[in-house]
Amino acid sequence: MLIPSAYCNTADNSDPGRFALLIDIEVEASGRTAIARRLEEYLQQLRLLFQENSGYLGAELHDSDDNHLLGCLSWRRRADWEAAWDCESTRNELFADSLLRLGARSIQFDSFLIAEHP
Repeated sequence: MLIPSAYCNTADNSDPGRFALLIDIEVEASGRTAIARRLEEYLQQLRLLFQENSGYLGAELHDSDDNHLLGCLSWRRRADWEAAWDCESTRNELFADSLLRLGARSIQFDSFLIAEHP
């Protein structure tokens, strides 16, 4: 079950599930390969940056059947992400611009909690 993270409070000690950061890119067929390659490069940069951080679980690229590419980064808890994410080292203002130049229609960032079922 996905729960928008805006409904979550990290001060609460209950652990509702894993935390995921999602990058959703709407693409045209003509630019799909180049955009997928650029997104994978960015995810690899983030993997290298976070690999030593406690709670980091990984990053994946999902190629959906429709006109979307999804990048997903996962942590055990939202608090782990908050401790690891450093805006100076993770910022890449050229990332979105490069995707738009390659033909991306839209780029959306969101975060979710993935509820664990017992």
